[in-house]
Formats: sequence, structure tokens, C-alpha cells
Amino acid sequence: MFFARNMRVPALACLLLNGCLFSKDADPPPPDPEPVWFSNDVTGLEFAKAPSTKVLKNGDTIVLNAAPVKKSFHGHEVRMLAYNGSIPGPMIQVPQGATITLILRNHTGFKTSLHSHGVRLDYLYDGASGFSQKPIANDSSFSYRIHFPDAGLFWYHPHTREDYEQEMGLYGNFSVTSPDSAYWNPVNREQTLILDDFYLDPATATAPFRTDGPSHTMMGRFGNIFMVNGDTNYTLEVKRKEVVRFYFTNASNVRTFHLGFTPDPTTTSRYIPLKIIGADNGKYEYDTLLPNEFLAPSERTVLETYFDTPGDYFLLHDTRFPVGCLPTQDSVYVMGRVRVLSDSVSTGYGRTFPERSAHLETIRSIDSVRSRLDTSVPPDKILFLTVKLGQKGDGADMPLMKASAAQHDPGDVVGKCIEWYDNMPGPNAQSTVDNVRWIVRDSTTGAENHDINWRFKQGSKVKIRIVNDGLRSVHPMPHPIHFHGQRFLVGSVNGIPNRNMAWKDSYLVGVGQAVDILLDASNPGGWMAHCHIAEHLEDGMMFPFYVDP
Repeated sequence: MFFARNMRVPALACLLLNGCLFSKDADPPPPDPEPVWFSNDVTGLEFAKAPSTKVLKNGDTIVLNAAPVKKSFHGHEVRMLAYNGSIPGPMIQVPQGATITLILRNHTGFKTSLHSHGVRLDYLYDGASGFSQKPIANDSSFSYRIHFPDAGLFWYHPHTREDYEQEMGLYGNFSVTSPDSAYWNPVNREQTLILDDFYLDPATATAPFRTDGPSHTMMGRFGNIFMVNGDTNYTLEVKRKEVVRFYFTNASNVRTFHLGFTPDPTTTSRYIPLKIIGADNGKYEYDTLLPNEFLAPSERTVLETYFDTPGDYFLLHDTRFPVGCLPTQDSVYVMGRVRVLSDSVSTGYGRTFPERSAHLETIRSIDSVRSRLDTSVPPDKILFLTVKLGQKGDGADMPLMKASAAQHDPGDVVGKCIEWYDNMPGPNAQSTVDNVRWIVRDSTTGAENHDINWRFKQGSKVKIRIVNDGLRSVHPMPHPIHFHGQRFLVGSVNGIPNRNMAWKDSYLVGVGQAVDILLDASNPGGWMAHCHIAEHLEDGMMFPFYVDP
């Protein structure tokens, strides 16, 4: 965002609360009815458990019970939701090529569904509530038949009131193992970590959510409590000279994480190297060594790091970098710590850790379509991402304020605008589907959100340009765009080719960016694509597309 703090908040507050959309002679809008809130009662609830790992084989069945639990934060017991009593839900490990049955039993007290995020399964079991399946009523169940064609890290979560149900703890991972024992590099241990932030109202020590629809539709709901695998105090002990592979998933509603391990949180200069080896749907073409990794909502990353010196290493979410579009807080959030013992591991992989491998299977899977990714090839489809404010979100696309826009050089912020925190908590909390409308627009037809109706032939490789119109928007912000049931490649950003690709299902489209992706429309059926900021999804920032056999 490009607004000075002292200018932008009053302007947006005025717009969101409809206080400047009516003349003084006009009749004011009728008052909103008093909202009804989801229950915060913890009476009789069991405490949430730590997650377990369930190893399944082809043909197995697993039952997930979705039901309320409670967790303790800062001495306060808070009502939450869990699969099989744990937050996150069980980590389900299956072999590549397996098909399992997952029976979801709903005891939440309201409707739900389950989406297998990133899995190219039969569309009838995709879990897009109201589209590919009817929502599951309370005290009812649904059997999902889930086939796993790809190795990698995937996850599951609701697709019904995702802003509430996922935020309250309904999420978990699928780990799909390759039959090739050398698919990943040899390491001393592996850790699967789901990152989340959770908002606890400091005045009431509750998590307030309306039953009639989402709030925080402008910026999304930022949390004030950070969790790793449901734990606010994640700790891992390893031996000296261990190489550890971490599988990260971002399950937050809106927050993008900037991750790294360091022995000294007071400086940005002592991060230890991360070897980035995999993304949403498998390995990159080439390993890379970086000090930090960005992880947007719904994205996954697979990385390795080498702990060669005893002591404590802190897992940080670090915003002390010139990539924020809000006034800087220079904030550092300790997500957890790794304690490196003085005893050395008997078999170490430190010598090969700096090596950056080329992954031929990924390279070969891309070679056949690489020419379509050339920046000289025009896109088949173009999408614009924007926002409207006003009663029912039916106002015109809102332009930037000239005075505040003049204070910023767009060239300095294009593609770097990441909202690290909520700098307008009052107006954001009062934004709803009635006064904010986030939009995905087909540039050819002008159709928006659910009125878009794309059809592709199975096997098509569709080049789609996604343009974040934030530079001309009243509220520029990045959007993590997710396509159900398919995979895609990110070919270029603002005309700059991507030289190291991996198959993905989600990608953060930054403010002012034009991102070209190549959609592998290989999986027939009816599907959804949407922004994975949960409040934007529930606000309607989604559209259907169809892959015909």
C-alpha cells in the first residue's frame, strides 16, 4: 500500500463505514442488525492434542472427526476446532499413486467440507462446498475418495466458511512419498511444520466470529498469536552436524511469513543457509541456497539446513527487510527454536549440504512445455485482481489518492508489497461482504468472480496472465492465487523469465505484478480458482473453470 498512515486510515474508514458515500441530504442507510456470533463456550470440551502421524497404504480408510476442542493461550481457555482432537489434524502419509478413503464426520455444530489442497483428485471429492459438493450438515458424514498422483507435500482444510473453520484449527498435511528412495536428498531427520497465526481479542480473551459471514474482508484477519504445529513454543533438539529437512505449510488466513534460522535474532546478518529444494507440487529444477524463504498463505516449501555448531537457533518470521508496503515495524517474531546439542551425529551430510543439485525429472516434465512459457508468446487468458468499496461492494474501482501516491515511487514497490500486519484494525474489523468486494475479472469478457465461465480441453496447456491492479487500487495488496485440481508453472513475473521452476498450485501475485502462469489442464471436471486469503475467498474472490475430457 502506498498511503501515508495519517492519510490512509481516515479515508478507508470513511469508505468502509459508508460515511462518505452519501450526501448530507440523503437518507442514511438502515442500521445493520446485531450480529450473531459463533459460540466461545468451552464447558465440557477436551484440550486439543498434539498431532499424530497416520501411515496409510493404497486402499486404506481413515476417519476424521471434526469437533470443538479447547486450547489455552496466555492462561485463557479458548474454544477451537480440531480433526480427531488435534491441532493440526493427523499428518496423513501415503505412497504416490495410492487411493484412500477419507470419511469426514462433522460434529462442529455447523456445515463443513474438506478440500484436499493441491491434490489432483476426482473433482467430485474436491470439497468445494456449494460447487463440487453439498456442504456436510452437522452430525452427518461424507466419504472422500482421494487419489494421489504426485509426490510432495499437500494439505487438507475446510472449504466452507474457511475464514472461521480453518482459523479455528481445521487443517492438516498429506505427505505423499515417492517410490524412488532417492527422490529427496539424504538427511538425518525430517520435520513437517504447519505455520499459523491466531487472533485472540485482548479485551475478551475470545476469538469473535460472526455466523452471517466474514469480517476483516479488506485486509484479512491477522493473528496476534503464532503457532507451529499448534504449539506456541515449538522446540526441536538435534545433534551437532545434523542436516534437517523441513516441510513447511502456511495455514494462516492472510499472513505471509519470511522464515529463517539464526543464533542471534537481534541482527539480520547471521542467518544460516537454507537449501530450497521443493515447492507445492514437488521439486524445483535446481536447488538454491538462501538465507530466508517467503511463504504465502496456502503455499508449501521444502528446505534443508545444516546445524554444525552447538547452541540455540531461532526460527524467525522476520519483517526487517525492505519488502513491506506498510510503514515498517522492524518486527521479529520467534516461531520456535532448534537446540543443537554438543554430541555429533554419527553419520552426517554436512559435506554435501552446499551442493546444489539439478533435478532431471522436474526439468524433463517442463521441457515439453517450456516454449509456451517464452515471454514472446501471448497469454490465452488475462485476469485482473482489484477491489470495489461501498454498499454491497458495488462502487466503482477506487483510484489511488493522488497526494499519497505522489509520496511513493511505484518502481520501488512493485512486487515487493507484502502486508506484514494490520495497520487499520478498527476499519478492517468492520469491513464485511456488504462494504468490500474483492474481484477477479476476465479482461476479455469483463465477467467477474462467479460469472467467469472458462472451459478448457483436457490436456491443454493454458497460458494465463494474472495482473494485480494494486497500483490503481484504493487498497493495494498481494493475493495468493490458487487453482483447484490442477498444477501450473510460473513462467515470468513482469516479463522477467523464471529460471528455476517447480510445479505449483498457489502463487503470491504481488502489487503491480503481471504474472504469467502455464496451467496444466490435465484433470477433468469442474473446479474453482480463488484468492487464498480466507476473507477474500469468502468475500467472493473466486471463479469456476471447467476441464472437458
